Amino acid sequence: MSRPKVVDLGVAPTDPLEPERTRLAYAIHDGLTQVVTASVLELDWLSRQAETGRTDAADALRTAVSWLREALEEIRGVLAILAADRDPNSPSIDEVVRGVTERWHLPATWSIEGDLAAVPGPVMEAATSVIREGFANAAKHAEPGEVDVRVHASRGAVEVSVQDNGRGFHPEEAGDTVGHLGLEMMRRRVAEVNGTLDVRSAPGRGTRLVARLPMIEQGASP
Repeated sequence: MSRPKVVDLGVAPTDPLEPERTRLAYAIHDGLTQVVTASVLELDWLSRQAETGRTDAADALRTAVSWLREALEEIRGVLAILAADRDPNSPSIDEVVRGVTERWHLPATWSIEGDLAAVPGPVMEAATSVIREGFANAAKHAEPGEVDVRVHASRGAVEVSVQDNGRGFHPEEAGDTVGHLGLEMMRRRVAEVNGTLDVRSAPGRGTRLVARLPMIEQGASP
C-alpha cells in the first residue's frame, strides 16, 4: 500500500499556549524585571558607598531588601496566574505612579481625568504598563529631573502621556542593541488592545510617550 500524499499548505500550526506565554511575559516584565533591576542598581550604589565608609549605606541596603521582597511578591503573583488563571488585584493609577516614583527615585507630577472605573481590565493593564515602562526607561536611560504623567479617560478612549525632561534619544534607533527592549514590548502591549503608541524624543530634548487606547474590549463590537 502506498503512503498517502502529504500536501504542504505553507501554514504554520497555531500554538494554543502563545496567549498565555505573552501574558506571563508581560506580567514578569511589568513587575518582576523592573523591581529586580532597581534593586541591582541600588545594591551597586551600596557597594560603592561601603568602600568609602559612608554611613548611609545601611539605609540603602534596607531599601534594596524591601524591593527584593517586592520582587518575591511579584513572583507569587505570577504563580497565582499560573495556578488560578487569574490576575492579582490591580493597583490604581495613583498607586502605580507612587510605586514607580519610589522605586526609581524620580520626582513626578501626575493628573487623572475621567472615570477610570469604566475602563476594561485589558485596557487598564496596558495603560499602567506604559506608565511603568515610561518611568523605567527614564530612570535607566534619560537621567531626568522630573517625570510628568497624565491620564485622561473619555467615553471612547483612554490617553496616557508620560513625559520626562531627560537627555532624550533617537526613537528610530531604539532597539535591543541600545537597551530599549521594553519599548518594543510596550508597543505590542498597546497594539493588543487596538491602541496606538507615539514616541517623541530627540537628544537633549527629553522624551514623551503617548498611548491612545480605545475603550472597547477585544472581541466586542464598537
